[in-house]
Amino acid sequence: MKRIGIISDTHGYLEDIDLVLAATAEQDIDMWLHAGDLGDDARYMQEHTDVPVYAVRGNNDRVQPLEPREQLIPLEDTYIYMTHGHDVSYYNQSGDLIHLGRAMGAHLIVAGHTHRHDAVRVGKILFVNPGSLSLPRDKSGGSFAVVTYDEGQFGVEFIYKQEII
Repeated sequence: MKRIGIISDTHGYLEDIDLVLAATAEQDIDMWLHAGDLGDDARYMQEHTDVPVYAVRGNNDRVQPLEPREQLIPLEDTYIYMTHGHDVSYYNQSGDLIHLGRAMGAHLIVAGHTHRHDAVRVGKILFVNPGSLSLPRDKSGGSFAVVTYDEGQFGVEFIYKQEII
């Protein structure tokens, strides 16, 4: 089984990244995905973990545009498609990105931008927006996600800030 940690929209609140890494230290995370805003946060995360960190550039990542706007990441027999999500409709983010990811052969679609956690399943495809641990715009109090992949099936768990502080 693969475990994928997903975080987004940390906006320079590095103490939140420290909280996430401490809370998941015993979970055998295989990779971390940072869905943008801020790229420096993803580099900080990579310096503080031994697993790969993949990142994309968000709409607030203009100073250090080192991350790509989107990534297609291999995962066993499928792919993960990740983008920040600001280039698609706010009101149909999951639908637009599921369509795009499906066209690329991805079964896990990851985006941020809205600061609202969300998971949408369409057949074998799973869309995940982890929300924002630092600046949530929903009533979650802040969130990130851990996705599992086992024998072709994805599962998702949201972890809320109040559970880890």
